[in-house]
Amino acid sequence: MSIGTSFFHNVTTRNLSQVNERISDLQGQISSGVNDPRPSADPVRALRLSAAKEQQEALDRYSSNLDRAGARLDQADTVLSEAGNVMRRIGELALRAASDTATATERDSIGTEVRSLRDSLLGLANARDESGRALFGGYGTQSDPFRDGPDGVVYQGDGGQSRLQVSESLSLPSGLSGDAVFAMGAEGGDVFAVIDDFLGSLGTASAAPRASVTGAGHLSVEPALTRAPAEWAMTLEGPLGTATVPFVAAQGAMSGAVEAINAQTTATGISAALDPETGGLILTAEGAVTVSNVARQPDDGGVLMVARDAEGVTQALVPHARTRDAVIDRLRGASEHLIDQRTQLGALSADAARHSDMIDNRKLAMSKAVSGLEDLDLANALTRLQQSMLTRDATQQAYVRITQQSLFDFLR
Repeated sequence: MSIGTSFFHNVTTRNLSQVNERISDLQGQISSGVNDPRPSADPVRALRLSAAKEQQEALDRYSSNLDRAGARLDQADTVLSEAGNVMRRIGELALRAASDTATATERDSIGTEVRSLRDSLLGLANARDESGRALFGGYGTQSDPFRDGPDGVVYQGDGGQSRLQVSESLSLPSGLSGDAVFAMGAEGGDVFAVIDDFLGSLGTASAAPRASVTGAGHLSVEPALTRAPAEWAMTLEGPLGTATVPFVAAQGAMSGAVEAINAQTTATGISAALDPETGGLILTAEGAVTVSNVARQPDDGGVLMVARDAEGVTQALVPHARTRDAVIDRLRGASEHLIDQRTQLGALSADAARHSDMIDNRKLAMSKAVSGLEDLDLANALTRLQQSMLTRDATQQAYVRITQQSLFDFLR
């Protein structure tokens, strides 16, 4: 009898403890409104909830990447807007400088402002986002992508586009490379080269440098020579015809040019001799003498040659691309190029906004799914709590009544 009573006490106590634990768990779930998160409570629901939360975390990462991409694209758009304003101002100054009424003093003043605007544009090209990464450096975002040097502004970044993952299978560009934004193709050069050519055209004594010059029977030309030998070429047109004359020349060494021009005398009718006063060339012919298509390698920009006719009228010679009309056209092209690049940024920004809306919708749907798995069915929980409390009370009452009886109660 003592062994049976002890076993009865242990079993009843353990069962009451389990019921009380179940009641405590249900009360905790009801107060928090959340289902029991332990896998042992519902393995299938726990597995589905884990997968849903992983997906929710991935969507949060995609949303964060889209926010970063949108912020970078917006900053780049702001920078290109300012760059467009700079180029429009330079274009206005170029039109003013090309006027026949512009004086040398006015051109000097224009040059000062253009150089300041060029520095501002260089600062915009090296702009950075809020995390300190270059906006137009391609993949290389730590150092300044554009450097100003003796050869002008040089792009030191790369042609890559930094991208951010915005879904399981898609990554979006977060900007454009500086090579695409500020370069205008092989023929157009880049935006900074156009500005430098404009500055070079301002530094001439004449109102407008030309690509060709003509003299009646006599023309004195003075190439812009350097100490290092350079390869030159120019087109000569005389009474007998036209010929392109290549030669090598340096300061104090123009004999090669004289020999090259005189070798073409039978084709052009033009003869050359050294000018003892300037160290340049004196071109003579029995008729008009025209010089055009002057080129030099290496070409440091600016005026390549100054020509003076028999009446002493001086004219600066530059390649056709550096004449003021051509420079104005190229400046206009540079402005249009920046507008095109800004349009591309706008398209990327719109694409990022569209994907951001899609991710937000997916996040909302996933939040509902997680809520459906986590949130407690209050009515069902209250019913189970009531049943557990009734079970506990009934068990306690039965236990009390049984333990109050003795052997004599059964013998009666």
